[in-house]
Amino acid sequence: MEIYNPPGLVAGLIILSVSVVAAYRAYGYLKTLETPISRRLAYLALLSSVFSIVGSAGTIIESGTGLRAWWVMATFFTLSYVTILTAIFTYLRLLHQIGQGKVPEIPEIPSGTFPAPKEERERTPLPVGGFTVQVSELSKIKPLCRLATAVLYAGRSLEPKGCPSFDRVVWITRIGAPGSVDPSKLHVLQGEIMRFISEKGSGALVILDGVEHLLLYNDFRSLMKFLTTLRDYMVLTGSTLIVAIDEGSFSGTQLSILRRELPRIDIDRVLTEAEEITLFGALSRDNLEAGKEEENPRGQ
Repeated sequence: MEIYNPPGLVAGLIILSVSVVAAYRAYGYLKTLETPISRRLAYLALLSSVFSIVGSAGTIIESGTGLRAWWVMATFFTLSYVTILTAIFTYLRLLHQIGQGKVPEIPEIPSGTFPAPKEERERTPLPVGGFTVQVSELSKIKPLCRLATAVLYAGRSLEPKGCPSFDRVVWITRIGAPGSVDPSKLHVLQGEIMRFISEKGSGALVILDGVEHLLLYNDFRSLMKFLTTLRDYMVLTGSTLIVAIDEGSFSGTQLSILRRELPRIDIDRVLTEAEEITLFGALSRDNLEAGKEEENPRGQ
């Protein structure tokens, strides 16, 4: 059979091959990435690749047989181009927000399009989400540290509080020390915490100490956007955020908003429920409250 347009057929096959590989890679990223921003970009890359596959099929059909399939190429190559531009400008918008010192807005992925990563998670003894605790009561959460798979401390103190040991410590300061984050750059602190959770997986615990200091460099609205984004990310990944607060540093309205979004953690109730989850009661509450450390403690 005579080929109507050999060069066009070769070009169509090349575009098809590249698009199939791109779709496969994008789908792989979509299944493994956990942060909403990265999943959004992977979703757009996959959508663009699928449109390109259909467009290249139109090229192959018209070049090989001479059938009029230009409308397939025009429609789907245009859709592919618009989708990839959307991905590029999504990324550029995030970079612009970061450059302006703002907390990046988290784009959404159409619900039900693809299964969420790690759909079936093991039940964790720790409550999932974001919670608050009085600064004076921070030492009382020590028993909860033994229930976590990993622990991060982010705060003003060079001597981390709350747990006997930590997997990672982030010092909130403006002096630019190693392992530190500027309190005016909430987006950087947010990224450090999300990265830690992404690496450690579900069941991780984050202790945020010194939010009053963050208020010196950020307004309350920006602080709440930062905290609620972290709380939602904890829910998404099956992890726990505990924010130590000094109630006297907030107005009545601010404290009401803070408590609504991040309620006070009930340590006694958490420990009681942990007895029912952890080894079907083999690990008693007395052992948890004793705070005995394992032979291989976490290093900073």
